[in-house]
Amino acid sequence: MTFDLNDLCQQSGVTARTVRYYVQQGLLPSPGLGAGARYREGHLARLRLIRRLQAEHLPLAEIRRRLEALDDDAVQALLQWPATAGGAPVNSAVDYVRAVLRGPSANGPAHVPPPSVPVPPAPPSPSPRTGPVPRPAAADRAQWERIALTPDVEVHVRRPLSREDNRRLEKLLEKAQELFRGKEV
Repeated sequence: MTFDLNDLCQQSGVTARTVRYYVQQGLLPSPGLGAGARYREGHLARLRLIRRLQAEHLPLAEIRRRLEALDDDAVQALLQWPATAGGAPVNSAVDYVRAVLRGPSANGPAHVPPPSVPVPPAPPSPSPRTGPVPRPAAADRAQWERIALTPDVEVHVRRPLSREDNRRLEKLLEKAQELFRGKEV
């Protein structure tokens, strides 16, 4: 079965702009050019898997890396795993993708069923020296700024910052850029 862009958007629950962006970013294969472009079931399945992986808080760069190694059948197989168990989120898609990307091992097949009980990550504990980071009082007027250090590494900053925090951020960014360029700090 094939879809035009409007049908694909309706079936997947994403906008046409999102579909075009995902094609541009390599998350979806190109359907061809022009108004006659047709999308296949594989496009719909990939959109659904992307949405599930985003719900598990994976960044698009990681999702793209994982999807590159999967054919349409593997994507369909990932979608067969339940997204929730007992009302709690399950990492089954992530675990399955990791197993598929590792490939078959000498000890068993690449198809690994998801864990039956999810193990949520422990919440980060504040540093004993510094304590929790205070939130700015005017959080409703704050905006997040995304600063890319490499195509796969970003720093997210809530603005506005104090003058002192701005100075510290600039130092942090200089050191980080030196590290990613291969210079020793």
